Amino acid sequence: MQQLITRPQLAQLLTQSAAARAAFEERRTVVVEKPAYQVRPTGRGFFHIIDTATGKVASFRRDYQQALSRAELLTIRKRDDIGAEG
Repeated sequence: MQQLITRPQLAQLLTQSAAARAAFEERRTVVVEKPAYQVRPTGRGFFHIIDTATGKVASFRRDYQQALSRAELLTIRKRDDIGAEG
């Protein structure tokens, strides 16, 4: 029967690897929030603003920066309308 040889370096390495696995598992389970709207180029100088929940075009712009601004505005409106009763 072989005897188990324990070394301080091995014990330290096992402790570090256990901590690394725990940190990896924590990062892996972080929920990434999906954006409400996505800007997609659809042609030369033309951008659709897509609602990611439905996949439908919510708006469109001819300038990328304007499309980003519109997507941000739509996101704010969507966030503020949640729970509002009509």
